[in-house]
Amino acid sequence: MQVDHNKLTIAAAMVAAELHYAELTARQLTISAKNAAAIVLRAGSRAAGLSVISSFYDELAGKTIKLARAINTTAVSLSVITVAEWRTTTALSRLRQAYTKAQDSQFRSRILPLEARITEQLTGIEARFQGLLGALNSDLQEIQKHMRAIDVVAVTSRLEAHRTGEFKEGLLQMANTIQQQTSDIKAHITRSMTLLNDAMY
Repeated sequence: MQVDHNKLTIAAAMVAAELHYAELTARQLTISAKNAAAIVLRAGSRAAGLSVISSFYDELAGKTIKLARAINTTAVSLSVITVAEWRTTTALSRLRQAYTKAQDSQFRSRILPLEARITEQLTGIEARFQGLLGALNSDLQEIQKHMRAIDVVAVTSRLEAHRTGEFKEGLLQMANTIQQQTSDIKAHITRSMTLLNDAMY
């Protein structure tokens, strides 16, 4: 794992912060979805097509909140495991230096099993690191998909809103609010992915 440990630890902490704000915005998105549902209910049959849309907003906002929490936890774990990898690599490097400098063959023979054990630990740490990194990227991409879906649905909801008479303005305003909140979440996700990429390469 050829990474700058300091950069990755800082990046993971910053990703956790970005996802905290994304979660807060997703909570606002849930409220917006419920407000849209209330307007749809008042509009009755004129807004029948929007009933499914407001439920869809609410469902995606709920999934986004869960994913944001999961990503936050993974980012913190990634930061912790990066420190563990650094410590283990340092210990292994010192052990190998000691082996090279040692004149006593008995001392050298005692170092070898210890080196093998630490190397095995390092392999396990690296595997966990890669697993966490993969999960983090996968969850970030999943949120991006949710936000793209909401963007598409927002366009449909605007079209539907024009058929609701006096409720049109309220529904259009809700669609705009939801799209703005979606854009805010996407910005947090994009920054998170950029932070990780910059720390890795």
